[in-house]
Amino acid sequence: MVKIKVVTSCLSRFWIYDQAFQLYRTGLLFLLIQAYPKKYTRNWQIPDVKVKTLLANGILMRIINSLPLFLQNNLTRFCHESFGRRLARSIPKDIDVFIGLSSYSLEAIKYSKSVGIKTIVDHGSLHLECENELMQAELKKLGLKFHGRTAPKWIVDRENCEFMLADWVMVLSEKAKHSLIIKGVSAEKIFVNSCGVDISKFKPLKNTQKNIFKVIFCGSITPRKGLHYLMQAFSELNLYNSELLIIGRISDKEYFEKIKIYISKNVKFLGAYPQSDLPQVYSDGAIFVLPSIADGFGMVVTQALACGLPVIVTDNVGAKDIVIEGVNGYVVPNADIGSLKQKIMTLYNDQDLLIKMSIAAKQISTESMTWNSYGDRLKEFLIRQVYDKN
Repeated sequence: MVKIKVVTSCLSRFWIYDQAFQLYRTGLLFLLIQAYPKKYTRNWQIPDVKVKTLLANGILMRIINSLPLFLQNNLTRFCHESFGRRLARSIPKDIDVFIGLSSYSLEAIKYSKSVGIKTIVDHGSLHLECENELMQAELKKLGLKFHGRTAPKWIVDRENCEFMLADWVMVLSEKAKHSLIIKGVSAEKIFVNSCGVDISKFKPLKNTQKNIFKVIFCGSITPRKGLHYLMQAFSELNLYNSELLIIGRISDKEYFEKIKIYISKNVKFLGAYPQSDLPQVYSDGAIFVLPSIADGFGMVVTQALACGLPVIVTDNVGAKDIVIEGVNGYVVPNADIGSLKQKIMTLYNDQDLLIKMSIAAKQISTESMTWNSYGDRLKEFLIRQVYDKN
């Protein structure tokens, strides 16, 4: 069998280091092109010879992210285009497949197509037009402005060009696939491959506070994550001996001011946590809730499941693909406080069901949600599409 040589890439890390390691594990990685010092990729056991660093772009990105929101848009566009151009110049001509994150890869896709390299756009969210539509409706209800909270036109247009030019589009969920299809992307070119979870790190630990019913949320404190619905539901339930633990950075202060009305002594904002600390927080919890308005996947869901937490997600969360109703969690309608309250109450009132679902959550994670499972699916796809059709 002819060996397939693959280049994957990222400006921000997201899940791409895990993907790069899986390509390396399965013998397909030729090069990872990214924007952080190699000491970070070494943590993923990716050999230095398999990594190229575009450090200036990474530094620029971090500077831009530290600026006030109103200054970021044009500079962010320059950052995307600059990385795309440098990425294109860094791609070896003798590879078979180039994988690039959406919005960062247009120039690299154009170059790859010109020299006969197969191309994949890796897209982590819903189609941004769909996401904007959902968010505009939600922001209107909250009385918040759209600017800075929805994707600008330039990035939507850039991604649409990438979707059109690339040979395939890889997404993390059926929800994301459907959103691309209704915006005109051919279903035949979309490959769904859900994120994995590192079960050597995310696993049940000793619960240090078993007597408290802890509801866990983990994500950025922004309108898109739908935290206001969870906080309202928890406030109205007013459950005895319970806590709502909110993990994440407050990325939108105006939104935070609006949701502060639901804060009580049983609601605790813990701030951002390092990944290494999350398994213990999850293990101390009873259930995990991600009530997002729009979420292409939600890696925190796989992490929570691997730690033995039953999950509740909305039907706009891509990770609903891995939720088996009544077995390891529940899927509720988006923005439906009544349904959210009902499912929380079901698990609060039935300890035997909670334990049963906790066991199932861990078991299903071990069987089918590992990063190795993700890597095997990706290898099979590449062999089928690239090698078998040559």
